[in-house]
Order: sequence, then C-alpha cells, then structure tokens
Amino acid sequence: MQAFFTVNTTAELICLLISVFCLIGDKNKYWRALVLYLFLVCIVEMGGIYLRLAHKQNYTLYTCFLVIECTMISCFFYHLYKKYHHKPSLLYSWLGLFLLIYTAELFNNNFSNFASKTATFMSVVFVIASLYYYMLILKDEHFRKLESYPPFWIVNGILFFYFGSTACNVFFDYLLHERAHSLSLSTRYITFNILNVLLYSCWSYAFICRYRQRN
Repeated sequence: MQAFFTVNTTAELICLLISVFCLIGDKNKYWRALVLYLFLVCIVEMGGIYLRLAHKQNYTLYTCFLVIECTMISCFFYHLYKKYHHKPSLLYSWLGLFLLIYTAELFNNNFSNFASKTATFMSVVFVIASLYYYMLILKDEHFRKLESYPPFWIVNGILFFYFGSTACNVFFDYLLHERAHSLSLSTRYITFNILNVLLYSCWSYAFICRYRQRN
C-alpha cells in the first residue's frame, strides 16, 4: 500500500481534497470540472502504479489520459480567453489538430508506445498559451491583485509544469542520450516530482483564493 503514496500521488491527492472543499460549490462549470479532472488524475496515477507493480505495461493508460488532459487544460484556457472575445472556433481547431497528431503517432507506433511526441507538442502549445494569457493580463485595463488572482495561479502552475517537462524531455533526448539509462531515469524522476509539486501547489493556492473570493 505504501508504494501507492509517492511524492506525485501525495501532491495530487492533497490538491484534489483542497479542490473538493473549495470548488464543489462553485457556480462556474470550468472551475468545478477541475475537481473531476483531479479525481481522474489520481485514478490514473494509482492505476499506473498498480500496473507497474504487476509488471504490466502502463503506457496505454497514460496515452489514453493524454486526450483528457489536453481537453481539460484547453477548455480552461478557452474559459480564460473568452472574456477577451476569443471565439470557440480556435479551441475546436486546436483540439482537431491535437487529435490528428495524436492519431498519426499512435498508428506510426502501432499502438505500442506512449505518444511522447504528441505530449511534447501539447506542452509547447500550453507554454505559448500561458505566455499569451500573461500578455492579455498586461493589456487589460482592469486592475487585479495577481498574488491572490486564481486564474493567474492556475496558469502559473501550467507554465511551470509544461515548460519544465518540455525542457526536461529535450534535455534527456538530445544531451543525455549516451549516458547510463539508470542515471537518466533517476534524474528524470526527481525532476518530474519537483514539477508536479510546483503544479499542484500553484493550483491548490488558486483554489483557496477562488474560495476566499466567493465567500
């Protein structure tokens, strides 16, 4: 049982509990959807650990979840952009492009590996989307206290995680290709633990800020 409670799963479970407390009564469907999303994140992580302990491949589980991850984060960005008069056609076009690349990679890999190239492409798009949101805030005439503005911290978490994961993937793929496999795995694991803690810490703080604003 102890094997299921790693740094990643602990951060995710804490964030889920905070989201349930802070968002379950939220009137905005996009914020409430984050509760369900985090619940699925925890289920997938636990399922991945179970399959690994059973000496079974778990890449299929994570590959399938990639679609949910992309859809949720993309829809939340759409929600943030909507007040700046962005049209839903942009969201539909991006999701269509994602599914096209995703499907092409799965067929290219004969469904025998994780869709890593699609995940990297998605991460780059989310980094750009985060930076674009910062630009929209800077141009916005309305004053906001960013230290307690929930959407700002949601986007901060997304930027930290997806920028870090993209840089980590590029670094290991191109600079550590010749190094010992065990070393790269160990460093990679630690790096992604840090990125996960940053992501869910930012999100937890955003949920608390959201709750305090509502009450």
